Amino acid sequence: MKSRSIFQSALMMALLALVFSLAVRAQSNGDFLKGVVRTSSGGGVYASVWVIVRQGGYEKGRSLTGDDGKYYISNLYDGVYDITVYQGTRELHKERVELRSDTRRHDISIR
Repeated sequence: MKSRSIFQSALMMALLALVFSLAVRAQSNGDFLKGVVRTSSGGGVYASVWVIVRQGGYEKGRSLTGDDGKYYISNLYDGVYDITVYQGTRELHKERVELRSDTRRHDISIR
């Protein structure tokens, strides 16, 4: 009887640990992608344009660039993403990138 109670307690502790680790993972922001949206000449930047990241047709994040052309999108993991830059409703640029843990910066050059 006592060994059964110990087993049930140990099982409950293991289940609680599993639930806790899953909850912590769900709250994680994951990795990120950041960069600058520049003119093709490299001298200027695009301020107030939307950078939208999709994967498999689903939007995974978006960012409005600042006056310095910088964007930051969190909650992205390793994989292949489509990046589209919009100024209002006009598409300015589209490209596909592969994110890896060592490539979290991606500057975009628009012609």
